[in-house]
Amino acid sequence: MPRLTASVVIPTRNRRATLEALLARIAPQAATAGAEVVVVDNGSTDGTREALAGLEAEGRLRVVMESEPGVSRARNAGARAARGEVAAFIDDDALPSDGWLAALLAPFANPRVAAAGGRVQLRFAGALPGWWDAALAPYLAAYDLGPEPADLGGRPWYDSPRGLNLAVRREALLAAGGFNPRLGRRADHSRVGEESDLCLRLLARGWEIRYVPGAAVEHLVDPARLHPRWFFERAFWTGWSEAMIGLAHRRLRKVAGLLRWHYRLRAFRLPYRPRGEPEAARVRAECERREALGYLLGLLRWAPVRGRLVRTEAVW
Repeated sequence: MPRLTASVVIPTRNRRATLEALLARIAPQAATAGAEVVVVDNGSTDGTREALAGLEAEGRLRVVMESEPGVSRARNAGARAARGEVAAFIDDDALPSDGWLAALLAPFANPRVAAAGGRVQLRFAGALPGWWDAALAPYLAAYDLGPEPADLGGRPWYDSPRGLNLAVRREALLAAGGFNPRLGRRADHSRVGEESDLCLRLLARGWEIRYVPGAAVEHLVDPARLHPRWFFERAFWTGWSEAMIGLAHRRLRKVAGLLRWHYRLRAFRLPYRPRGEPEAARVRAECERREALGYLLGLLRWAPVRGRLVRTEAVW
């Protein structure tokens, strides 16, 4: 059989230092796989453009410019420009393990597989704060479904691979409309779930999605994120995004039922604003409250126009 072609797509914005470390780790794996490297500059102002220009002139990678802010738009721009049959996405604050790319591409030997993703482990720059709770790790995109490969078709939508370690068959991605720009991180908000929304659309089209534990990456956690305020904000946008995804893909009765049976009691807890050293249990409880509030407000905002959420607004 002919060898599968691939493009490693890296969206970036003002992370020159971590991007350079990532490119050094990616280069030998891409060369072994015969894959190209495509970096999407999403408006960097820290010297990233100049550094990439030199590498592009040497033929080590291709640079794509996407001026409209947002990780979903950057990934879509990379997918449009990619020449490979599979686009392997990794973020500019991640480092792949040895053999990452080969493992991530392996499931695509099955022509029914449209997407695959692997583990995301967290790497912290220093000691964790005393209020840290492992239950907060998913807000930092930690992802581990165990040591065995799995077909994700029958699992809950929130078990979808994370966007910083996700490969998608380019043809299927374009046909499904790409990543929804209403979801995904932007400068003015931290919405999430763009990869879950995409996977639900792919599954609805009859494609398969795989979990590949051997395709692991480390997520380099910015120390600035290790503050309760960051987690409170991320929790709110997590709930908001979950409401959007539910309204786009599930019956309204089930979406409202989740509010009644899961989020209702959490939404009306008393707020917690740490004074002095934060308490771990109260930080976790406040994240739960913020997520519930985000879900409630997301429903109120998007339920009247839920038909719009199915349209990705991606232009191909």
